[in-house]
Amino acid sequence: MIIKIGMLLLLISSIFFITGYTNSAVTPAFREFTTMDYIRSFGIALIAVSFTYGGYQQTINFGEEVNEPRKTIPKGIFIGILMIIILYLSVSYAYYNAIGFEQLKTSRGIASIVAERMFGPAGSTAASILLFVAVLAYVNVLLLSNPRVMYAMSKDGILPKPFQKKEEKKDVLTVSLTVFAAMGIIVLFFANEFNRILSFSIFLDSIGMATSAATIFILRKRTKHLDGTGIYKMKLYPLLPLVFIAAYIFVGISIAVNTPDLALIGTGVFAAFLIVYFLVKRIQKKDD
Repeated sequence: MIIKIGMLLLLISSIFFITGYTNSAVTPAFREFTTMDYIRSFGIALIAVSFTYGGYQQTINFGEEVNEPRKTIPKGIFIGILMIIILYLSVSYAYYNAIGFEQLKTSRGIASIVAERMFGPAGSTAASILLFVAVLAYVNVLLLSNPRVMYAMSKDGILPKPFQKKEEKKDVLTVSLTVFAAMGIIVLFFANEFNRILSFSIFLDSIGMATSAATIFILRKRTKHLDGTGIYKMKLYPLLPLVFIAAYIFVGISIAVNTPDLALIGTGVFAAFLIVYFLVKRIQKKDD
């Protein structure tokens, strides 16, 4: 995380060292855009934005290992998202300032381009290496948190019992970690471009986030008798959950319209896990 944030701050500092590129862009030809064009463009843009601001939900998976989780987790999420907003908007402006709007639309490896303009070819190489290392921080979070979810689902009877298997000495979730890593490798093979991997991941995220957020209405109904007893309550309920759900549905639809093949595969994966769930529940009923 130190490497990642340090790299972003370095790129943001280019605002003070690089000038003159924003005015050098070629003015695009004028074109009429319909309302649907704007909506579709906004939806496509939100795919990457969803990935950028996502990750806060992973902190919930560590709730059992956090001191005073009711205070610490919301505080951590709020501070983390605030930092990401500041860094994301600042580095986006730094990119625009360094290479201009037109080149920003068509270039790849923008961070490396900005680093090269600051430090020459060596800067580009160093930036590429550091960004690769920074990505490992995100991979580390996924490998730590998602196998824990599989483990918890297995304990709740949603996934088969082998997902509870641990390596006793090091407390490693061997089956859950292996299955999750294997799934990641499979995704890399069929979606071998970053944009396709991103769209596939966010499409599944959209399903998961929208449906999991929708459960709050069921939970609030079931725990209505606990109102006034200190149970956690959300301000502006039910407006905030509805906005949250609507946003992810919109992103999911945008991916389905833009890349229907990935959406179809993602729906198939989701359906496959639903089948596993119902099979496990049926087996449990027979055992009982």
